Amino acid sequence: MLRVAICDDSALERDILADFLSHYCNAHAIDYSCKMYDSGEPLYYELGDGGWFDIILLDILMDPPLGIDVARRLREIGYKGTIVFCTAALDFAPDSFEVGASGYLLKPYTPETFERTMHRVLSDIVENTYAIKNRLQVLHIPREEIMYVESHNSQCILHQAGEKTYTIYKKLSEIEQELTAPCFLRCHQSFLVNMNYVKAVDKDFILTNDDVVLIRKKNLKELRQVYFDYCKQIHNRY
Repeated sequence: MLRVAICDDSALERDILADFLSHYCNAHAIDYSCKMYDSGEPLYYELGDGGWFDIILLDILMDPPLGIDVARRLREIGYKGTIVFCTAALDFAPDSFEVGASGYLLKPYTPETFERTMHRVLSDIVENTYAIKNRLQVLHIPREEIMYVESHNSQCILHQAGEKTYTIYKKLSEIEQELTAPCFLRCHQSFLVNMNYVKAVDKDFILTNDDVVLIRKKNLKELRQVYFDYCKQIHNRY
């Protein structure tokens, strides 16, 4: 399910966006939920209590605090989802870059501009995040924050930067096929590691948080070489 929040101090603007969202999701057979807020405070509490939104449509020119300040606060409390600013002007472009916003939805809204924005945002979500089911919701974890995945009995444990873990009811081989970026290495029957988080390698990988990821012993030399080659590519890129 796609979870969307609309935050705007104008009830009319909230209703317009909710109507566009309903039409868009129905037209594209997207299961979704939508919550609306007239200020940032209740949104903070929702996220602080464990709530999650894949996308937050956030008006910039609200009564204080401004939308840009709401966005800063959201990032401070750990929200890593997608923020789209809703505005009639692009005066806050530098600030939107600072908070990692995914662009603007310009007023007055039209169905065409809303659809283009949603297409772009959803494409980015699919490309840059990994979707996992957690209880009754689907979470989108930034792929770059996946440190490693370990197989444990009939399930897998995904370790995210920041000491968060998630249980995934899939085989590690399935997850390996879904995480195809060059940084991910299947280094052991029970481990898939993101080499960007490796700080040392000997007989095993030592990660930046000091977790140990096992390396398959019979392929130790080859797997170490894969890691060294990857490091060389990253170094040459910069």
